[in-house]
Amino acid sequence: PLFCGGLFVCCMFCHGELARLKPSAEHLTRFYMMCSLGGAIGALFVALIAPHVFRGYYELQVALAACVILVVVVNYRERQEGGASGRFYEARWQPAWMVIAGVAVAIVVSLGATIRDENKGAILTVRNFYGVLRVIDQANPGALPGQSYGAEASNADLRCRVLMNGTIKHGLQFLAAGRRREPTSYYAHNSGVGITLESAGQRGALRVGVIGLGAGTVAAYGRAGDRYTFYEINPLDVEVANKEFTFLRDSPANVDVVVGDARLSLEQETPQGFDILVVDAFSGDSIPIHLLTRQAFELYFRQLKPNGLLAVHISNEYVDLEPVVEAVASSLGKKVALITNADDHPAGIFAANWAIVGDAAALAAEPRIEDASIAPAPSDKQLWTDDYSSLFRVFKW
Repeated sequence: PLFCGGLFVCCMFCHGELARLKPSAEHLTRFYMMCSLGGAIGALFVALIAPHVFRGYYELQVALAACVILVVVVNYRERQEGGASGRFYEARWQPAWMVIAGVAVAIVVSLGATIRDENKGAILTVRNFYGVLRVIDQANPGALPGQSYGAEASNADLRCRVLMNGTIKHGLQFLAAGRRREPTSYYAHNSGVGITLESAGQRGALRVGVIGLGAGTVAAYGRAGDRYTFYEINPLDVEVANKEFTFLRDSPANVDVVVGDARLSLEQETPQGFDILVVDAFSGDSIPIHLLTRQAFELYFRQLKPNGLLAVHISNEYVDLEPVVEAVASSLGKKVALITNADDHPAGIFAANWAIVGDAAALAAEPRIEDASIAPAPSDKQLWTDDYSSLFRVFKW
Protein backbone atom coordinates (compact mmCIF):
# COMPACT_ATOMS: atom_id res chain seq x y z
CA PRO A 1 0.00 0.00 0.00
CA LEU A 2 2.81 2.43 0.76
CA PHE A 3 4.49 1.82 -2.59
CA CYS A 4 1.16 2.12 -4.44
CA GLY A 5 0.38 5.35 -2.60
CA GLY A 6 3.85 6.70 -3.33
CA LEU A 7 3.54 5.77 -6.99
CA PHE A 8 0.16 7.56 -7.20
CA VAL A 9 1.58 10.74 -5.66
CA CYS A 10 4.59 10.66 -7.97
CA CYS A 11 2.39 10.15 -11.04
CA MET A 12 0.15 13.05 -10.04
CA PHE A 13 3.19 15.27 -9.50
CA CYS A 14 4.78 14.36 -12.84
CA HIS A 15 1.54 14.76 -14.78
CA GLY A 16 0.95 18.07 -13.05
CA GLU A 17 4.39 19.29 -14.05
CA LEU A 18 3.81 18.18 -17.66
CA ALA A 19 0.52 20.07 -17.77
CA ARG A 20 2.12 23.16 -16.23
CA LEU A 21 5.05 23.12 -18.66
CA LYS A 22 3.12 22.42 -21.86
CA PRO A 23 4.06 24.92 -24.58
CA SER A 24 1.88 26.99 -26.87
CA ALA A 25 -0.14 25.28 -29.59
CA GLU A 26 2.50 25.56 -32.31
CA HIS A 27 4.91 23.43 -30.27
CA LEU A 28 2.46 20.75 -29.06
CA THR A 29 3.54 18.20 -31.67
CA ARG A 30 7.10 18.29 -30.40
CA PHE A 31 5.84 18.25 -26.81
CA TYR A 32 3.78 15.08 -27.26
CA MET A 33 6.55 13.46 -29.27
CA MET A 34 8.98 14.03 -26.40
CA CYS A 35 6.43 12.58 -23.91
CA SER A 36 6.12 9.46 -26.08
CA LEU A 37 9.89 9.25 -26.46
CA GLY A 38 10.27 9.38 -22.68
CA GLY A 39 7.84 6.49 -22.29
CA ALA A 40 9.71 4.47 -24.92
CA ILE A 41 13.04 5.12 -23.21
CA GLY A 42 11.57 4.03 -19.87
CA ALA A 43 10.22 0.80 -21.36
CA LEU A 44 13.57 0.15 -23.05
CA PHE A 45 15.38 0.67 -19.76
CA VAL A 46 13.11 -1.70 -17.80
CA ALA A 47 13.06 -4.44 -20.45
CA LEU A 48 16.66 -4.45 -21.68
CA ILE A 49 18.96 -2.41 -19.44
CA ALA A 50 17.68 -2.97 -15.89
CA PRO A 51 18.10 -6.79 -15.97
CA HIS A 52 21.79 -6.27 -16.73
CA VAL A 53 22.33 -3.34 -14.34
CA PHE A 54 20.30 -4.35 -11.28
CA ARG A 55 20.43 -7.62 -9.35
CA GLY A 56 16.82 -7.19 -8.21
CA TYR A 57 13.63 -5.29 -9.04
CA TYR A 58 14.88 -1.87 -8.00
CA GLU A 59 13.24 0.22 -10.73
CA LEU A 60 10.33 1.25 -8.48
CA GLN A 61 12.57 2.42 -5.64
CA VAL A 62 14.88 4.24 -8.05
CA ALA A 63 11.94 5.94 -9.78
CA LEU A 64 10.35 7.01 -6.49
CA ALA A 65 13.66 8.39 -5.22
CA ALA A 66 14.27 10.23 -8.50
CA CYS A 67 10.80 11.75 -8.29
CA VAL A 68 11.40 12.92 -4.72
CA ILE A 69 14.64 14.57 -5.84
CA LEU A 70 12.75 16.13 -8.76
CA VAL A 71 10.23 17.64 -6.31
CA VAL A 72 13.09 19.31 -4.45
CA VAL A 73 14.65 20.56 -7.68
CA VAL A 74 11.34 21.98 -8.96
CA ASN A 75 10.66 23.79 -5.68
CA TYR A 76 14.22 25.10 -5.62
CA ARG A 77 13.91 26.51 -9.14
CA GLU A 78 10.49 28.01 -8.49
CA ARG A 79 11.76 29.83 -5.42
CA GLN A 80 14.83 31.01 -7.30
CA GLU A 81 12.81 32.29 -10.25
CA GLY A 82 9.89 33.66 -8.27
CA GLY A 83 11.59 35.45 -5.40
CA ALA A 84 13.84 38.47 -5.29
CA SER A 85 17.48 37.52 -5.33
CA GLY A 86 18.06 39.16 -2.02
CA ARG A 87 15.28 37.23 -0.33
CA PHE A 88 15.95 33.80 -1.88
CA TYR A 89 18.66 32.72 0.56
CA GLU A 90 16.30 33.43 3.47
CA ALA A 91 13.40 31.64 1.73
CA ARG A 92 15.44 28.48 1.38
CA TRP A 93 15.61 28.14 5.14
CA GLN A 94 11.93 28.70 5.84
CA PRO A 95 10.29 25.84 7.81
CA ALA A 96 8.24 24.57 4.85
CA TRP A 97 11.34 24.32 2.67
CA MET A 98 13.27 22.55 5.40
CA VAL A 99 10.39 20.07 5.84
CA ILE A 100 10.40 19.31 2.09
CA ALA A 101 14.15 18.75 2.07
CA GLY A 102 14.03 16.62 5.23
CA VAL A 103 11.20 14.44 3.94
CA ALA A 104 13.04 13.98 0.65
CA VAL A 105 16.19 12.80 2.41
CA ALA A 106 14.19 10.46 4.66
CA ILE A 107 12.36 8.91 1.70
CA VAL A 108 15.53 8.36 -0.31
CA VAL A 109 17.27 6.78 2.70
CA SER A 110 14.28 4.52 3.44
CA LEU A 111 14.11 3.37 -0.18
CA GLY A 112 17.79 2.50 -0.01
CA ALA A 113 17.12 0.58 3.19
CA THR A 114 14.39 -1.50 1.50
CA ILE A 115 16.87 -2.52 -1.19
CA ARG A 116 19.39 -3.49 1.48
CA ASP A 117 16.79 -5.49 3.42
CA GLU A 118 15.71 -7.39 0.30
CA ASN A 119 19.26 -8.71 -0.08
CA LYS A 120 19.83 -9.36 3.62
CA GLY A 121 21.08 -12.86 4.18
CA ALA A 122 21.27 -13.69 0.47
CA ILE A 123 24.41 -15.48 -0.63
CA LEU A 124 23.44 -14.95 -4.25
CA THR A 125 21.09 -12.56 -6.05
CA VAL A 126 20.85 -12.73 -9.82
CA ARG A 127 18.42 -11.40 -12.39
CA ASN A 128 17.58 -11.81 -16.03
CA PHE A 129 14.58 -11.36 -18.31
CA TYR A 130 12.61 -14.02 -16.43
CA GLY A 131 12.96 -12.47 -13.00
CA VAL A 132 15.07 -12.35 -9.84
CA LEU A 133 16.49 -15.44 -8.14
CA ARG A 134 17.91 -15.31 -4.62
CA VAL A 135 19.68 -18.05 -2.70
CA ILE A 136 19.45 -17.71 1.07
CA ASP A 137 20.99 -19.80 3.85
CA GLN A 138 18.68 -19.98 6.87
CA ALA A 139 18.89 -21.27 10.40
CA ASN A 140 15.87 -23.52 9.91
CA PRO A 141 13.15 -24.15 7.32
CA GLY A 142 10.62 -22.05 9.21
CA ALA A 143 12.81 -18.95 9.29
CA LEU A 144 11.70 -15.84 7.49
CA PRO A 145 13.36 -15.14 4.11
CA GLY A 146 16.65 -13.40 4.77
CA GLN A 147 17.08 -14.73 8.32
CA SER A 148 20.65 -15.98 8.35
CA TYR A 149 22.50 -18.12 10.86
CA GLY A 150 22.63 -16.93 14.41
CA ALA A 151 22.99 -18.15 17.97
CA GLU A 152 19.63 -19.89 17.69
CA ALA A 153 20.97 -22.20 14.96
CA SER A 154 22.37 -24.73 17.42
CA ASN A 155 21.06 -27.72 15.48
CA ALA A 156 23.13 -28.06 12.32
CA ASP A 157 20.61 -30.55 10.90
CA LEU A 158 18.05 -27.75 10.53
CA ARG A 159 20.24 -25.41 8.52
CA CYS A 160 19.00 -25.12 4.98
CA ARG A 161 19.42 -23.33 1.68
CA VAL A 162 16.37 -21.76 0.02
CA LEU A 163 15.79 -20.69 -3.58
CA MET A 164 13.54 -17.62 -3.83
CA ASN A 165 11.87 -16.48 -7.03
CA GLY A 166 10.62 -13.04 -6.09
CA THR A 167 8.84 -13.65 -2.78
CA ILE A 168 8.05 -17.33 -3.45
CA LYS A 169 10.17 -20.24 -2.21
CA HIS A 170 11.01 -22.45 -5.17
CA GLY A 171 13.06 -25.04 -3.39
CA LEU A 172 14.69 -25.91 -0.08
CA GLN A 173 17.64 -28.16 0.71
CA PHE A 174 19.09 -29.13 4.07
CA LEU A 175 22.82 -28.44 4.27
CA ALA A 176 23.70 -31.32 6.59
CA ALA A 177 25.34 -34.11 4.56
CA GLY A 178 22.95 -36.70 5.94
CA ARG A 179 19.84 -34.74 4.98
CA ARG A 180 20.62 -32.98 1.73
CA ARG A 181 18.95 -35.68 -0.39
CA GLU A 182 15.64 -35.38 1.47
CA PRO A 183 12.79 -34.21 -0.80
CA THR A 184 11.45 -31.04 0.81
CA SER A 185 9.15 -28.05 0.28
CA TYR A 186 6.22 -28.94 -2.04
CA TYR A 187 7.71 -32.33 -2.99
CA ALA A 188 7.76 -34.24 0.31
CA HIS A 189 7.13 -37.96 0.57
CA ASN A 190 3.51 -37.32 1.58
CA SER A 191 2.89 -34.82 -1.24
CA GLY A 192 1.01 -35.75 -4.39
CA VAL A 193 4.14 -35.97 -6.50
CA GLY A 194 6.04 -37.91 -3.82
CA ILE A 195 3.29 -40.51 -3.43
CA THR A 196 2.92 -40.85 -7.21
CA LEU A 197 6.64 -41.33 -7.89
CA GLU A 198 7.16 -43.79 -5.04
CA SER A 199 4.04 -45.78 -5.87
CA ALA A 200 4.86 -46.07 -9.58
CA GLY A 201 8.50 -46.83 -8.78
CA GLN A 202 7.56 -50.09 -7.09
CA ARG A 203 7.11 -51.62 -10.54
CA GLY A 204 10.68 -50.87 -11.67
CA ALA A 205 12.76 -48.13 -13.27
CA LEU A 206 10.88 -44.95 -14.19
CA ARG A 207 11.04 -42.50 -17.08
CA VAL A 208 10.02 -39.16 -15.58
CA GLY A 209 9.52 -35.74 -17.18
CA VAL A 210 9.39 -32.59 -15.06
CA ILE A 211 8.20 -29.21 -16.35
CA GLY A 212 9.84 -26.62 -14.12
CA LEU A 213 13.22 -27.09 -12.45
CA GLY A 214 13.34 -24.88 -9.36
CA ALA A 215 16.16 -26.20 -7.18
CA GLY A 216 15.84 -29.65 -8.78
CA THR A 217 14.17 -31.17 -5.70
CA VAL A 218 12.20 -33.79 -7.65
CA ALA A 219 15.51 -35.40 -8.64
CA ALA A 220 15.80 -36.58 -5.02
CA TYR A 221 13.38 -39.38 -5.96
CA GLY A 222 15.68 -40.61 -8.73
CA ARG A 223 17.13 -44.12 -8.39
CA ALA A 224 19.74 -46.00 -10.34
CA GLY A 225 18.14 -46.96 -13.63
CA ASP A 226 15.64 -44.09 -13.60
CA ARG A 227 15.78 -41.29 -16.16
CA TYR A 228 14.62 -37.78 -15.27
CA THR A 229 14.26 -35.02 -17.86
CA PHE A 230 13.65 -31.48 -16.64
CA TYR A 231 12.24 -28.75 -18.89
CA GLU A 232 13.14 -25.22 -17.75
CA ILE A 233 12.64 -21.95 -19.62
CA ASN A 234 15.01 -19.88 -17.46
CA PRO A 235 18.70 -20.63 -18.15
CA LEU A 236 19.65 -18.75 -14.98
CA ASP A 237 17.59 -21.19 -12.91
CA VAL A 238 19.50 -24.08 -14.47
CA GLU A 239 22.80 -22.43 -13.53
CA VAL A 240 21.69 -21.77 -9.94
CA ALA A 241 20.30 -25.29 -9.46
CA ASN A 242 23.58 -26.81 -10.61
CA LYS A 243 25.93 -24.52 -8.67
CA GLU A 244 24.09 -23.75 -5.42
CA PHE A 245 22.11 -26.97 -4.85
CA THR A 246 23.08 -30.63 -5.13
CA PHE A 247 19.79 -32.39 -5.91
CA LEU A 248 20.71 -32.85 -9.57
CA ARG A 249 24.27 -34.09 -9.13
CA ASP A 250 23.47 -36.24 -6.06
CA SER A 251 20.70 -38.12 -7.82
CA PRO A 252 21.59 -41.73 -8.82
CA ALA A 253 19.23 -41.35 -11.78
CA ASN A 254 20.29 -40.25 -15.24
CA VAL A 255 19.30 -36.55 -15.20
CA ASP A 256 18.91 -34.31 -18.26
CA VAL A 257 17.88 -30.65 -18.43
CA VAL A 258 16.27 -29.18 -21.55
CA VAL A 259 16.39 -25.37 -21.66
CA GLY A 260 13.42 -23.71 -23.34
CA ASP A 261 9.66 -23.44 -23.17
CA ALA A 262 8.42 -26.86 -22.07
CA ARG A 263 5.46 -27.05 -24.40
CA LEU A 264 7.51 -26.10 -27.46
CA SER A 265 10.25 -28.53 -26.44
CA LEU A 266 7.79 -31.40 -26.00
CA GLU A 267 6.14 -30.62 -29.34
CA GLN A 268 9.49 -30.92 -31.08
CA GLU A 269 10.39 -34.24 -29.43
CA THR A 270 9.32 -37.69 -30.46
CA PRO A 271 7.07 -39.48 -27.91
CA GLN A 272 9.18 -39.95 -24.78
CA GLY A 273 7.12 -42.68 -23.14
CA PHE A 274 7.15 -41.07 -19.69
CA ASP A 275 5.76 -43.08 -16.80
CA ILE A 276 5.15 -39.83 -14.91
CA LEU A 277 5.03 -36.25 -16.20
CA VAL A 278 5.19 -33.55 -13.52
CA VAL A 279 3.89 -30.06 -14.34
CA ASP A 280 5.24 -27.54 -11.83
CA ALA A 281 6.04 -24.42 -13.84
CA PHE A 282 4.13 -21.77 -11.93
CA SER A 283 6.31 -18.88 -10.76
CA GLY A 284 4.58 -17.87 -7.57
CA ASP A 285 1.01 -16.95 -8.40
CA SER A 286 1.49 -16.25 -12.11
CA ILE A 287 -0.22 -18.78 -14.35
CA PRO A 288 1.37 -19.96 -17.62
CA ILE A 289 -2.01 -20.53 -19.26
CA HIS A 290 -0.53 -22.24 -22.32
CA LEU A 291 0.53 -25.13 -20.03
CA LEU A 292 -3.00 -25.66 -18.68
CA THR A 293 -5.10 -25.82 -21.85
CA ARG A 294 -6.75 -28.83 -23.44
CA GLN A 295 -4.19 -28.76 -26.26
CA ALA A 296 -1.33 -28.77 -23.73
CA PHE A 297 -2.81 -31.79 -21.90
CA GLU A 298 -3.26 -33.61 -25.19
CA LEU A 299 0.47 -33.08 -25.78
CA TYR A 300 1.31 -34.34 -22.28
CA PHE A 301 -0.58 -37.58 -22.77
CA ARG A 302 1.07 -38.11 -26.16
CA GLN A 303 4.39 -38.03 -24.31
CA LEU A 304 3.16 -40.42 -21.59
CA LYS A 305 2.84 -44.18 -21.78
CA PRO A 306 -0.74 -45.46 -22.16
CA ASN A 307 -0.94 -46.05 -18.40
CA GLY A 308 1.17 -43.00 -17.52
CA LEU A 309 0.13 -40.38 -14.96
CA LEU A 310 0.23 -36.59 -15.06
CA ALA A 311 0.99 -34.79 -11.75
CA VAL A 312 0.02 -31.11 -11.76
CA HIS A 313 1.00 -28.78 -8.94
CA ILE A 314 -2.06 -26.56 -8.37
CA SER A 315 -1.12 -24.78 -5.12
CA ASN A 316 -2.04 -21.12 -5.51
CA GLU A 317 -3.03 -18.37 -3.11
CA TYR A 318 -5.25 -16.40 -5.46
CA VAL A 319 -6.43 -18.75 -8.23
CA ASP A 320 -8.38 -22.02 -7.90
CA LEU A 321 -6.87 -24.32 -10.52
CA GLU A 322 -8.77 -27.43 -9.44
CA PRO A 323 -11.81 -26.82 -11.72
CA VAL A 324 -9.47 -25.98 -14.60
CA VAL A 325 -7.60 -29.29 -14.35
CA GLU A 326 -10.84 -31.18 -13.75
CA ALA A 327 -12.45 -29.67 -16.85
CA VAL A 328 -9.51 -30.48 -19.10
CA ALA A 329 -9.23 -34.01 -17.72
CA SER A 330 -12.97 -34.61 -18.17
CA SER A 331 -12.83 -33.40 -21.77
CA LEU A 332 -10.10 -35.99 -22.46
CA GLY A 333 -11.90 -38.82 -20.66
CA LYS A 334 -9.43 -38.81 -17.75
CA LYS A 335 -9.94 -38.95 -14.00
CA VAL A 336 -8.47 -36.66 -11.34
CA ALA A 337 -7.23 -37.54 -7.85
CA LEU A 338 -6.48 -34.63 -5.53
CA ILE A 339 -3.77 -35.02 -2.89
CA THR A 340 -3.14 -32.37 -0.24
CA ASN A 341 -0.49 -32.31 2.47
CA ALA A 342 -0.02 -29.95 5.41
CA ASP A 343 2.90 -27.80 6.51
CA ASP A 344 5.69 -29.36 8.56
CA HIS A 345 8.30 -26.63 8.77
CA PRO A 346 10.84 -28.47 10.97
CA ALA A 347 10.95 -31.12 8.23
CA GLY A 348 11.16 -28.48 5.51
CA ILE A 349 7.72 -29.40 4.15
CA PHE A 350 5.24 -26.86 2.77
CA ALA A 351 1.51 -27.36 2.29
CA ALA A 352 0.82 -28.34 -1.32
CA ASN A 353 -2.07 -29.33 -3.55
CA TRP A 354 -1.48 -31.77 -6.40
CA ALA A 355 -3.85 -33.08 -9.05
CA ILE A 356 -2.98 -36.54 -10.38
CA VAL A 357 -4.54 -37.09 -13.82
CA GLY A 358 -4.81 -40.34 -15.76
CA ASP A 359 -7.05 -43.13 -16.96
CA ALA A 360 -9.35 -44.57 -14.31
CA ALA A 361 -7.56 -47.93 -14.57
CA ALA A 362 -4.13 -46.31 -14.19
CA LEU A 363 -5.20 -44.50 -11.03
CA ALA A 364 -6.88 -47.62 -9.63
CA ALA A 365 -3.63 -49.53 -10.13
CA GLU A 366 -1.90 -47.24 -7.60
CA PRO A 367 -3.38 -48.02 -4.14
CA ARG A 368 -1.29 -45.35 -2.39
CA ILE A 369 -2.74 -42.67 -4.66
CA GLU A 370 -6.25 -43.98 -4.11
CA ASP A 371 -5.79 -44.02 -0.32
CA ALA A 372 -4.26 -40.51 -0.11
CA SER A 373 -6.52 -38.74 -2.59
CA ILE A 374 -9.94 -37.16 -2.53
CA ALA A 375 -12.35 -36.71 -5.40
CA PRO A 376 -12.67 -33.17 -6.86
CA ALA A 377 -15.51 -31.18 -5.33
CA PRO A 378 -18.43 -30.38 -7.63
CA SER A 379 -17.73 -27.06 -9.33
CA ASP A 380 -18.34 -24.99 -12.40
CA LYS A 381 -15.69 -26.56 -14.61
CA GLN A 382 -13.53 -24.09 -16.47
CA LEU A 383 -12.27 -25.58 -19.73
CA TRP A 384 -9.27 -23.63 -20.96
CA THR A 385 -8.14 -23.95 -24.55
CA ASP A 386 -5.55 -22.17 -26.64
CA ASP A 387 -8.40 -19.95 -27.86
CA TYR A 388 -10.14 -19.23 -24.56
CA SER A 389 -9.31 -18.91 -20.88
CA SER A 390 -10.71 -16.79 -18.05
CA LEU A 391 -8.73 -16.04 -14.92
CA PHE A 392 -11.61 -13.91 -13.65
CA ARG A 393 -13.81 -16.99 -13.21
CA VAL A 394 -11.26 -18.88 -11.09
CA PHE A 395 -10.13 -16.13 -8.71
CA LYS A 396 -10.45 -16.94 -5.01
CA TRP A 397 -12.65 -14.05 -4.00
